[in-house]
Parts: sequence; C-alpha cells; structure tokens
Amino acid sequence: MKKIKLFKKMLIAGAMLTIGSASLGVSAQPILAKSLPVATTKDYNKLQKLSKKPGAHYIKKRKWYASFVPGDNVQAYRHLTSNKLLETRSDPGVDDWDIFIGAGTINGTRYFISNIKEKDGKTKYIIPAAYCHVPYGYKFKKGHAVVHDYNGSLANAYNGYSETDHQYGKTLTKENIIYSNKEDATFTVSLKQDGQTKGKHKGFWIGRTPIKFRVDGTNTYENYYPLYNYVANGELIVSYIKTKDLSQFKRATVTYDHIGTITKSHKFKPAHKKLNI
Repeated sequence: MKKIKLFKKMLIAGAMLTIGSASLGVSAQPILAKSLPVATTKDYNKLQKLSKKPGAHYIKKRKWYASFVPGDNVQAYRHLTSNKLLETRSDPGVDDWDIFIGAGTINGTRYFISNIKEKDGKTKYIIPAAYCHVPYGYKFKKGHAVVHDYNGSLANAYNGYSETDHQYGKTLTKENIIYSNKEDATFTVSLKQDGQTKGKHKGFWIGRTPIKFRVDGTNTYENYYPLYNYVANGELIVSYIKTKDLSQFKRATVTYDHIGTITKSHKFKPAHKKLNI
C-alpha cells in the first residue's frame, strides 16, 4: 500500500517531478544534450569542501551529478543573484541530474552552484550543499529488530501525502515536519518495499546526516535519517527512519538499477561512466 500511494503521488505530480538541468529553462535540455562524465563520491566531496569557503567559487571540469535530495517535491533551487526560490520542485532519482560548476557559502548557507544554459547562457542557480551528499549503502543486520519509517516533508516541500489523501490535502510546509505520530504515515521498512532486491548487491540507501524535524501537532523536535525508497524505473522517493534505528543496519555495497552502486567503503560508482541527457 505504501508503494502504491507514493507512486500515485509521483504520477499525480507529473511534470513537477523533473527538476535538475532539464526543467529549469525551456531551452535547457537541447543545449545541454551532450555526453559528460558522471560525478563520483570524490567529486561531491571536493564541492562540499569548496562550499565551506565564503562567496562563490568555480571549478573547471563539467560533470553530471546525480540528485540525492533528502526529500520529495522540495523547492530547493534559488537564483544565485536574487537568492529567490524557484517554483520548480526537486526530487531525487534517475531523472534529476545537474551540472554543478562551483560552490560556496552564500548568505551564511553552503551551496552548490549550477549554470543551466537558458537563453542568456548566464543565469546561475544554487542548491543547498546539504542536499548534495551521496548517501550510504546499508543492509539489515542478522536478527534485526523491526524498523519503522515515516512520511515527512522538508521545508518548502509538499506535506508528504498525495492529493488522494483528502484529510491532508496538498500543502507546502514551512519547516521540516515528520508525521511519526500518525498511524497512516507509519510503515515497516523491508527490502521489498524500500530497497534494491535484484542482483548481487541488495540493500538500502540511507542519508549520511540526520535531519531535525518537528513532530506534526507538537512542539517536539526529533532527528531522522532519509531513507531512499527505490522504484523500478530508477526514481527514489524518500521516507525517514529514527536515528536510533540505524543500529539495526550495517554498511554494505548496494546497487540500484539505472543509478549506480555505493560500495561498502562509500564510493559512488554511477551506472554509466558518461551520460547524454
């Protein structure tokens, strides 16, 4: 049921599920339709280091970066010059790739910088560096306890429910909200529902840093890890697990079809060395 509801959400959202380079401008994709290498963990780490420096700093090499945004339907991108949020929503997965050209700390927040070649060829966008970490690969420990995951939404994101969930509607949240106190937002983590079940490297992708959420309907704040839920077309949709439940997993090499492999030593190997988007 969980997968059916979440997949319906993806279908309902339609065009809003494609962000990255292809959807930030009407003429973006044809201009960028060229073969480029795909970023590895090493590339992400270099930009993370660069993002700690005040101001905007640029790199020379151009690569495609896979998206690991830790939430669904997030209004994540801003204009570099105005710092205004774009209305476009970002989702993790195979359809969300970007070319990052730099990084830096801007207005006190660490960002990656993207240059989508629209008509003027000059417009630059920024996305929080916290959204650009490669997750870790995990599998369950033998004899693990039951682990639950929960619907939630990041600030400037839809509330984690589809339009078919009429008691919630479809509204934007102003802060990180977790629905862990609601029965119909609580699920049981299983390899079949949430992981990669095919091939040699089975398991889960879980975010590398915890996120602080306000528990819906309370003034209580708790930390959760994003759990990337895999669907067969290569999309990743996100639910969240309590930080204490990470103890039920152990590091592992996990391969997701269409996207790539995260090794036990935390090296991201894309499914393809080059992409032509």
